Parts: sequence; C-alpha cells; structure tokens
Amino acid sequence: MRFRELVSPPDAYETGPLNKITDLEGIEVGHFTLIEDAPRCLRTGISVVRISGVYRSPIPAACSVFNGYGKSMGLVQIEELGTVESDIFLTNTLSIGAVQQGAAKLALEDNPEMASLNVVVMECNDGFLSDIRSLSIREEMVSKAVMDARKDFALGSCGAGTGMICFGYKGGIGSSSRIIEFDGRKYTVGAIVLSNFGRSSDLRIPSLELSNDSGSSAQGAGSLIMILGTDLPLMPHQLKRVSRHMSLAIGFLGAPGHHGSGDISLAFSTAREYSLSDQRLMKNENTISEIFRASTWACVEAIVDSMLSSDSMTGFKGSVKSLKSAVIRKP
Repeated sequence: MRFRELVSPPDAYETGPLNKITDLEGIEVGHFTLIEDAPRCLRTGISVVRISGVYRSPIPAACSVFNGYGKSMGLVQIEELGTVESDIFLTNTLSIGAVQQGAAKLALEDNPEMASLNVVVMECNDGFLSDIRSLSIREEMVSKAVMDARKDFALGSCGAGTGMICFGYKGGIGSSSRIIEFDGRKYTVGAIVLSNFGRSSDLRIPSLELSNDSGSSAQGAGSLIMILGTDLPLMPHQLKRVSRHMSLAIGFLGAPGHHGSGDISLAFSTAREYSLSDQRLMKNENTISEIFRASTWACVEAIVDSMLSSDSMTGFKGSVKSLKSAVIRKP
C-alpha cells in the first residue's frame, strides 16, 4: 500500500511514473534482506542507491545534520569537497564497517586505477526487531544488494529497512518523487528514506485519518536517513540548502526531534554540466523556494510510504504493528 492509494497528498505536484527516486535517469536501488529466526533472530539488511558513473565522475552533493546522534560514514569529505564519489549504502548501525569494506572491495575490483575512495554508508539502529549485536552483515552481502539494483525496487520491510520502526509502527524504506517545471523544462526531484524515528503519539499525517489504536511503545534507537537526488543543475552550496530543508519533513509529520535520533539528509545532483543560463535560473529566489517545497513533500510522502508499505513484524524483542492497521478507510 502507498499513500496515494488512500488520499491525494496536499501538495499539487505531479510525480514521476514510479513515484520513486529511480524516476531519475541513471539511478537504481537494490536490497539485500536478512531474515532468520535461529540461531539468532535477525531482521536486517543492506540497501544501495546506485548512481551511474559516479565512481569515475563524482557528482555535486551536500549533507546536513538535523540531530547528530548517528554514525554515518563518508560525510566529512562531502562536507569539504561538495561531491559524492560512490554509490550510497544503507544498513544497521553496527554494520557500517562491514558494508564499507564490501563496497570498497567491489569498487577496487571494477576500477584497477583507484587508490582512494570515499564510500558513503548511512545507518539506523534496528536493535528492537533484530539482534544487532550478532554483527550478522558481512562484506560479501554487499554485492548481493548491488546486483539486485533496479528501477522498480521494493519498499517497506526490505534491505536496510527490514527491522526499522517509525512512529511506533513498522518503518523501513520509502520513496517518492516530484516533477517541477522551469522555463518550459521539466525536472525530477526524488527521495528515498530509511525511517526509524518518532513516537506514535506524535504522528500526524496530512489528509489521512488514523484510529486511536496507537502503535507499539517499542522504539528503535532512532534515526531518519533522507537521500534526495535531482537532475536540476544545482551547485553544492545550493544542495546544502536543499538538504537542510528536507528536515522539515520531520515536523510536517508531527515529530519534534528527539535526543537519540540521528536525523541526517544528503542531497545530490546528477547534472554534471552547468550553463550560465542554468545558474541564473537556479539563483532565482522563486526557483529555489519551489525546489525546497518539492523536496520537502517528496520526503514527507517517502516517510509515510515506508510505513504503509510495511507489514506487522515480530522480532528479537517483540512485535510492531503495521500503520495499515490504524488507517481509517472512508467509504
């Protein structure tokens, strides 16, 4: 189930054909999902945002931290250079090292001349539903996520999202896109999220009515990872502004932000060439404001979809309901 199957979001933007980040040309997403009940209870995995040609030709990027209780890897160089030079990986908190090593080995195999690489790995803690202390993610699993990459990828409890909890309901992977038009040309803004934050008592979804049957009191250790891609010709400093505005999605859904939540945003542009007219357009205050708005709503819908696309799950320390059980369907 997705948000748009229930209601029309309050923003007026058109979406891409898939309503996913993969509506962007050159972007694919893959998952490796690990679910086991014995000898350890595992509900975890790896997800990857694949960016065509990024290892040979880095692209403009920027990141922002709304609340820094997180362990993401590779953000320091993005902050310094304003580029991303690897695919972007998602996993659980204690597996970022294994994923980085697996990703680096794959990149070195494919690029014999490579001597340095800034692999980006972002994380959330899935320790309520999965035995995170088992360190179950191994380097060789990274290639399985990479090989799974496709345009029409799965949402919800899959890949890195397998064991995540959002607003007390089952969370995970969500995605959405927006089409915006400037000077007669259409551009795409696409978001993918790994949702693992918020309390059920805080949740407010625009245009959607929920029952009083609240979600589980069980909370993950928190965190929300938001990744946004666009074919708009944005420079790193402009992407920095976009990444900051992405955090507004947290408040739109009712969460005030919490001490133990690592809420991190990363924005990138697949436009590797810029004309003078492009930059004049992107510097227009009405243009950039429209980009902020489209980006924020793409993130809001992606978070909601991460919950609506997930079924209830029982795991390591208990059970978590699906948000679908709380939706009031109107005739």
